[in-house]
Amino acid sequence: MKKIVLSLILRFFTYIFIFTNFIYFLSTTKNSNFIPSNFFMTTYENKYSNNAVAKVGTFITDNNDNIEETIINFIQNVFSIRNQSFISGNVEELYNFYDINQTFSAYSLKHEFKRIAYLRDWASERNITFKNIESNLTLKDLKIKDGLYSLILLEEYKIDYFYNDNPEESNTFAIQLVHNLELKNNNTSFVINKDYYEDYFKSGLNKYDFNLTEKNIPTPKNRIKIFNFNIEDNPISSENYNRLKAVNYANKYSGISFASIDENNMNYSMYVSGDENSANFISQCLSDKNEGGGLKQDKDWSYIITKSNKVKASSSWIKNEDLLDYLLKSNKGKLVYSGDLENLTNIKIAMGDLIIFKTNSHIDGIGIITGFDSNNYPLINTNSINTYKAPFDLGFGGTDTNFYILSIIN
Repeated sequence: MKKIVLSLILRFFTYIFIFTNFIYFLSTTKNSNFIPSNFFMTTYENKYSNNAVAKVGTFITDNNDNIEETIINFIQNVFSIRNQSFISGNVEELYNFYDINQTFSAYSLKHEFKRIAYLRDWASERNITFKNIESNLTLKDLKIKDGLYSLILLEEYKIDYFYNDNPEESNTFAIQLVHNLELKNNNTSFVINKDYYEDYFKSGLNKYDFNLTEKNIPTPKNRIKIFNFNIEDNPISSENYNRLKAVNYANKYSGISFASIDENNMNYSMYVSGDENSANFISQCLSDKNEGGGLKQDKDWSYIITKSNKVKASSSWIKNEDLLDYLLKSNKGKLVYSGDLENLTNIKIAMGDLIIFKTNSHIDGIGIITGFDSNNYPLINTNSINTYKAPFDLGFGGTDTNFYILSIIN
């Protein structure tokens, strides 16, 4: 009997010891693997936390205490020359910053040539002239190893343009890109080893190719495409949907710095996977009851933050195809156009409506109409790649792209 009692007492204290050490382990572990990560994030720092890089400011080198500033100045110079190439078509100076004998570097330069050609062609077809293009840069992460500098860089570029038949009125839009750059030190400066990023223009670039002997990228004599839209200048809001507030929300949380007075100018919850934040952002614009459109959520279209700070969202909230299907089936949206760009004319649209871009069976993006430029051209905000009042078809010029215009029903 005594042996049994002693055995029980020993077992009891053993359990106490194990439990106490377990609690101590949890209390001293900052990033416990037992805690599941949410699939929504609120800041850029969170969004890129999966990248194996050190935070900016942690590196101090023997040769250069201002390496971050040196890198920013170098890239700012490269992008300024590239931005001028969008306007002039001259690309000769860009060769100074790439090693075209190295595969990844050559690929990156060729991609810049494609973007320059596409944007110049697009402007020619719309009878547009670019007045000014400038880039603002933010260095987010940096890693230095074996003479290579790997960094994550945010580029927010702003484009001013006017229509050639109305040069007095200027228009502005902005796009933000996330660059994964690798630089190599060549003693006096840097060379770009690679520059990869999710490109807003990507679906319009397939028809271009270059052999990296070009010095100028000319603007072809494209015919001017005329789009006539039936614009509602003062769209009516209702108790169900406040169009003006939905637009203001889309502008405030566009992720573009000059569009918002808030320091934290990202929408309050960002979906981790880039493309699928498109639907999440639109859902928030339409539904937010405090700042957004106030369109009511229901069991099929919902987003909640639980008391434990976890997020629950329906598939129709975060998936493009499901969001479109939900808005149509719930009669919250009405399809007013479906087809290609050539036949898109004389369509009735208003601020707060949606434009959806679809290639084959895949929706590439959803934008909310946030205004019209000086030629009544619809402007949209998206958030898979952050954009602010971008011309609606910019980057979606592929011949296999279909456009859906969805009017949100008040």
